[in-house]
Amino acid sequence: MWNLSKEIIESYRKYNLLPIHETDQDWETALRDAKEEGEDLIGQLKEELEDVKEELLDVLPSRFIQYVENGTLNQPTLQKTVREDYLQWMQTKEKEFEEILDAANAQTQEAVTYLPAEVQNIFEESLHDSTIERIERTNHTLHLYINTDGGFSSKSLIHFIFQDVLDEVSDETLQVGQWLIYNELKKTEDGFAFRVLFDCPDAEWTIKMKNLDAKYYYRPVTYTRLSDEGALDELSFAEYVGQLNRKHHYWLITPHLTCEIRSFSENIHLENGKLEFRENEFVVTNGKSSFVYQLDEYNPVHFIYTDVYEDPYGHLNEQVPTDKIEAAIFSDELELQVRAWNTLYANAEELADIINQVLWKMTITEENEMMLHAYTSHFYKEGILTEPNIKKYRTFLNS
Repeated sequence: MWNLSKEIIESYRKYNLLPIHETDQDWETALRDAKEEGEDLIGQLKEELEDVKEELLDVLPSRFIQYVENGTLNQPTLQKTVREDYLQWMQTKEKEFEEILDAANAQTQEAVTYLPAEVQNIFEESLHDSTIERIERTNHTLHLYINTDGGFSSKSLIHFIFQDVLDEVSDETLQVGQWLIYNELKKTEDGFAFRVLFDCPDAEWTIKMKNLDAKYYYRPVTYTRLSDEGALDELSFAEYVGQLNRKHHYWLITPHLTCEIRSFSENIHLENGKLEFRENEFVVTNGKSSFVYQLDEYNPVHFIYTDVYEDPYGHLNEQVPTDKIEAAIFSDELELQVRAWNTLYANAEELADIINQVLWKMTITEENEMMLHAYTSHFYKEGILTEPNIKKYRTFLNS
């Protein structure tokens, strides 16, 4: 039995088509801001409702239909009791969806216990927002390369090896560039089954196989730091390579092949070939095969991976002394601020008094709104927020 399906994801999307302000204070603030900026908020809300009306009617309980038909469901004139009922319905659907995700994760974690350690390590982290980078089929084996640069895994490139494929069903053909949104793995009598829900285009893909193996690689720490600084493409290939830790092993992984790098020199020596530069292009030779990549389309530094993970942000987890936390948070040094917040995050119960003091003094702005949302949600779950702070950050805590 699968917990995840395309229909479930589509229903969940429809449940969230029409968010509304939760309190009278929220409405007052929104209306005041719109007036100051010369915006027609009421008109905008009418258009938003009209845009989603048809889909919304597919999932709404009958008691809300009249408020869609008369156009008041997302208006400030909606009765408070109806508003609270609608918000409660949305929260209930949110909880139901979270339970479905939890069940899918539980089934996945049970199934991976029968698989190699490499596969288990991969499923310890989320594959959400990864993309398909390469697809190869040989006999009854499918090789699927997943790039996690935009996702949540510490592993940068994952190579899934679906061995002895028994069946494969999808409403869209697998495509390079598809976004992986949700996934679920389960044990079967014949082996394993893996389901993925993709975006761009939307698709539900299910594959059954006798065995599943995997390999994974990391970006060099140099790559991540330079990328975050916006300096990655400013360095020449030689300058980039010169900053790599030569004690590590490296691989060249392109859209067409995977080769271990044996040595770095003017021309990169590979396990069974080389990488050499020509005018406006570079050529990768592997045995009798040769692949040409245009430099204006591909930067070869993006093709270099290692098997050693180094946390590029490890220094941000260095604890700030308790008596200096508040000053650090309100300082102008971004790195010091991050370290202070991370200190509070890791020691929420112990530092509850400081947390509440800092949050009460904070001014919510567009720049810090996302950050405060993450931290206050965590502190709320830890049960250490005072009532004044719960009221101050109520919008974050209920979203």
